[in-house]
Amino acid sequence: MRTIRWVIAVAAGLAVLSVEHAALTEPSGAAPARDEAAIKQLIANWDQGWKVFDAELATRDYAADADWTNAFGLSKKGRGEIYAFLEKFYTQPGTRSRRSTPSTTTIRFLRPDIATASSYRETVGQKSASGAEYPTRKTHDLRVLVREKDKWWIVNHLIMDEKETRP
Repeated sequence: MRTIRWVIAVAAGLAVLSVEHAALTEPSGAAPARDEAAIKQLIANWDQGWKVFDAELATRDYAADADWTNAFGLSKKGRGEIYAFLEKFYTQPGTRSRRSTPSTTTIRFLRPDIATASSYRETVGQKSASGAEYPTRKTHDLRVLVREKDKWWIVNHLIMDEKETRP
């Protein structure tokens, strides 16, 4: 009886290890659709947060220690700093006059628990502090995401605007 229990315990342990190994060695192109949908929802949260000027919605999916750099080179560390910056930024009239297209996004799974998301959107109507309107902004975002306990978190977000080609 004791031997049977020991064999069952070992078999159960091996089964758990086998499942964990399969999850860690999943091919990069075979990421579950639910993970891709979850990541796209994070980006939709960001887009919607900007649309309605809601800093909580825009930042809810950032890791507590996330790195964030905007298109003007301003960097913030952590969800709290990003939130505080956006909350203040959203009150500026030049920000509130802007409108953006929804992001189009490509996701690449580096491992089952690490992904990158590359997005593009265009923004019109944003004004500088002096009131001058920016030309149409063509913005690219690169995010690094990590899954922890079935939740995807943005750990790094780099934002870049295309610039006019110079001769």
